[in-house]
Amino acid sequence: MSELGLMLLFMVALGIGWALGRRERKNSRSYELGLRHLLNEQQDEAVETLVEALRVDQDNIDTHLALGGLLRRRGELEKAVFVHENVLSHARLDQKTRHEVQIELARDYLQAGLLDRAEDMSVLLAKENPQFKRDSLQVTLQVYERERDWLRCIETAKSITGGEKERRLEDAISHYYCELAEEQIEAKSIEAARASVVEAIGHASDNPRTSLILGRLEMASGNAVAAITALERIIEQNPIYVGESLSLLKSAYEQGEQSIVGYEAYLRACVERGPSISVVLELVDRIKTNEGALAVSRFMAEHLRSNPTVRGLIHLIDLHLSAAEGETLQYLQLLKDFAEALVQDKPTHRCGECGFEGKRMRWHCPSCRNWASIEPIFGLEGE
Repeated sequence: MSELGLMLLFMVALGIGWALGRRERKNSRSYELGLRHLLNEQQDEAVETLVEALRVDQDNIDTHLALGGLLRRRGELEKAVFVHENVLSHARLDQKTRHEVQIELARDYLQAGLLDRAEDMSVLLAKENPQFKRDSLQVTLQVYERERDWLRCIETAKSITGGEKERRLEDAISHYYCELAEEQIEAKSIEAARASVVEAIGHASDNPRTSLILGRLEMASGNAVAAITALERIIEQNPIYVGESLSLLKSAYEQGEQSIVGYEAYLRACVERGPSISVVLELVDRIKTNEGALAVSRFMAEHLRSNPTVRGLIHLIDLHLSAAEGETLQYLQLLKDFAEALVQDKPTHRCGECGFEGKRMRWHCPSCRNWASIEPIFGLEGE
């Protein structure tokens, strides 16, 4: 190559380098500006700057995905869809990255309530990319959960079992069968519900919900003894859920052939396993019936020394109110009112995964969508 040719080649390379450097500096400044908007909580300006200024290529796909995820968490679903569709339209993506972006888009549709779109996209991705089938069908599964189509949930979950999340999927399948059983009980299809519970137990034998439903089925069939056997299994499955079964268990003992003394013995065994105030208060009723108010006061005082709870204190105050007079009665009533105000608006259950709180038991967290992650709150203002 001639000296002139080498000089021209050098000048072209220098020009390309200068242009690329200028573009990179401009891109870097825009990126920094977008981050500054985010830090200053100028969310709209940040989104506009980052979406328009960031180059869509293989080097910054993660940034776009993070931006789209941020928008989805903020509820800005149209912008999230725009970001993900922009990546799909303009970026050069390998198969794995394209699939990741498409799954994010399907999640956008899911959160926006566009269930048909989310289902169609996730099912198609599972067929087109068998190596990424699991991620795709996870979105499909969430669609069917929201539609409460438990049979399709079961079918889909069974097709994606395996891997490190195997146990969580098995637990979910167990709850799908429980949901199906609940619907069958409402429809008076007792035998179908019983079959569903058996399937639920087969997927998670330690699921306490199966025992609760089986107890209901046995009581509906007039078999109180079998109901007691089913409900008392909960202490071995997970004792923190015993409180959910007490009203039904008490009815089973009252209607069945077994002595109510057995009920008290079971309650004492539960208290030894865990200091649930719901169980303690049920035991207190039995002690009051058998031994009187004085025995109850002593039992409650002893329990509260080692396991103080506001609910327990309220009950102890109630025990003394009936015998109080004058100023003592007024002070006790004031103390009770104060204690009740402390717990009046307090949640009683909390999700261990996302922290969602509520006043009643739910088997499916409405926030993070995990199954059996919500438990009774223990402590001074809870159980």
